[in-house]
Amino acid sequence: MTMHELERLEAARKLRSIPPEVLEIAWVREAQVEAVIDAVLVVGMASDPAAMAHARHVGEWSARIAGALEYGPDPSFARRVGVLADVDPNALDRIQELRHVASHVREYQAFAIAGAENPRTLALIVTTASEFDHRVAAANARSAASVLRAMLVAADDSARPIVAALAAAFERNTVSALSRRRRGA
Repeated sequence: MTMHELERLEAARKLRSIPPEVLEIAWVREAQVEAVIDAVLVVGMASDPAAMAHARHVGEWSARIAGALEYGPDPSFARRVGVLADVDPNALDRIQELRHVASHVREYQAFAIAGAENPRTLALIVTTASEFDHRVAAANARSAASVLRAMLVAADDSARPIVAALAAAFERNTVSALSRRRRGA
């Protein structure tokens, strides 16, 4: 707990050292990127609400997995790659605000579709998040917990830490939801 508090205080100190003008520009830029992502999803998936929901779920689970990994990628970046995972990476290359995610989307697609070898962590994260969402959404899925157990059993050595991070994120999410419910009751 002490290390966590020290890290939080150090992050707050660093944040105070950044000039307010720079912070405002960064926040505007982040909002702009998010708006472009929303536009890409609407244009590409508006006629398929299930695909849009899947994209959002994959993004959220990707962020949670990244956050649960000790040396994982930035959760917000993982969310963006997860949300855009099914978009044509060549199209993303042509959009200035999304160019930085195109190579990661391309790598995910090469791994998920073509079975490319030696994927990097982010491709494994998005693959795991997508599989989890598909399995949970399937009509025959008994529960998310049973899906997680099956995924852990089936995971190979490269995917096991990612699936374990998903399980940890799922547990945190479940505990947090129960706590909110109890406080509201």
